[in-house]
Amino acid sequence: MTIDRLLMVIFLLIAFANISDVIADYHMQVATWHLAIEGITVVISIAAFIVLWKRVLGRNRELQQVKDALTRHQQRERDSAENQESIVKVDGDEDGSPASYTAVKSWFKQWKLSPSEQEVAVLLIKGLSFNEIAEVRNTKEKTVRQQASSVYAKSGLSGRNNLSAWLIETLLD
Repeated sequence: MTIDRLLMVIFLLIAFANISDVIADYHMQVATWHLAIEGITVVISIAAFIVLWKRVLGRNRELQQVKDALTRHQQRERDSAENQESIVKVDGDEDGSPASYTAVKSWFKQWKLSPSEQEVAVLLIKGLSFNEIAEVRNTKEKTVRQQASSVYAKSGLSGRNNLSAWLIETLLD
């Protein structure tokens, strides 16, 4: 459960508790100012719930768009790999991949990155956050952080910025 969802539950509980308290206080003929304060608490709790709910829905929508984009990208890569055999090889390797892509793959192999680490490295280079990578890969954020640390350690690079800079240098060479 994310912190946003936990807060949503807490705000709903506060709202329901205060609603029942307002009803009980009304029947007990408590002072109007007391009822007003509890009523304001109910309104604020419900407003906070709505704001968080919209935020969660927006994030879910964005995450679904990232997942869809990743799926389309993976499908294009599969289609491209199948079509590479029939394409005349120009400035590439034996498998028909562009030289720059082959160079990056060879560096990943030289660094002895696992397939998961390679995928994390590519998503980091694309600019996704650890949380977004975890959602896209259906793993925990902690796992992604560990894999990213492993990528940095194996590559001898100090972080995401250096990884991106390395990629640009590799492509320009």
